[in-house]
Amino acid sequence: MKNFGWLIVCFFVVSTAQAQEKLVAQGKAPALYVKHKVAGGEVLSGIASQYGTTSVQLAKFNGIKVATLLKKGAILKIPLTRNNLAQGQSASFNEPVYHTVAKGDNLFHISQSFNNVNIQLLRDWNGLKRDVIRDGQLLIVGYLKGGKRNEAAAAPAITAPVDAPPVSVNTTTPAPVAKKNQQPPVTEPKKESVEVKNEAPQQQQPATVPAKKEEPKVSANADIKYDPKPGDEGYFALQFANHPETATQQFHSGDAGIFKTISGWTDRKFYVLMNDVPSGTIVRITSTSNKSICAKVLDKLVETKGGTGLLLRMSNAAAVALDMTDGKSTVSVTYFE
Repeated sequence: MKNFGWLIVCFFVVSTAQAQEKLVAQGKAPALYVKHKVAGGEVLSGIASQYGTTSVQLAKFNGIKVATLLKKGAILKIPLTRNNLAQGQSASFNEPVYHTVAKGDNLFHISQSFNNVNIQLLRDWNGLKRDVIRDGQLLIVGYLKGGKRNEAAAAPAITAPVDAPPVSVNTTTPAPVAKKNQQPPVTEPKKESVEVKNEAPQQQQPATVPAKKEEPKVSANADIKYDPKPGDEGYFALQFANHPETATQQFHSGDAGIFKTISGWTDRKFYVLMNDVPSGTIVRITSTSNKSICAKVLDKLVETKGGTGLLLRMSNAAAVALDMTDGKSTVSVTYFE
């Protein structure tokens, strides 16, 4: 009977977790959303807190008033914004948000449809070794953050069966009862004391162990520690990922040319010449082959013969990293300002 009781509890936990429907995103940026089916007794503010948004945003997105009484079974559209959809390397991940692959979809197209999310992250999140996807496949395109949706599916507190023997809270080991004419037990020195004594010289006081310092956060201008790896986004990728939360994402697309430089071949520090973007800005460049790198804007793009209409010129090391060595190529550029 004891084991049967535990089986019932385990079945309830599994059933509750399975009942939590997957979040499948719909629409296109900046009007991405997921659907929520209203349960009995739910109010707008409670639903908003589940998805990391506000009742005002939720009401506006659905064209209703904040005080509207929700009917059981009604479908609400939950907007996915920068506040509740994490799509970066340093994001605090919670519950995955999916996209259903449609006919003709590829990773580059999906990236463009979902806030230009980094294609390498799409590969990592979905365990893709190749850029091959199939119709109807569910791909993770981000993670819901800041909400409490998962609390509804959390496992309940598991208690012992009713007929189980009570567990004593007192965990102190009782002192052994000394027998008659028996010598009292000898207390051994604490392990810490022995270790300090053995490690320190006899006529010196034990050294004071300094408190462990927390690692400082990497700022955009800090000299970051980077281990170059073939196929990654390069030295400036971490600075791109650590953009200010208040910054606005910008997107451009156009033709790219190449300029020659000795930089980037071993340290993977890629650079770009580009107009209308301040010098020092870190941009992410994605090629039509779904490869991407992060580069720093050096200066404005000076128009030269044969270079009319170019969006940018990138260093030759960056072009090789993107498999773009045949003159002009089309790229997409994402940055924050």
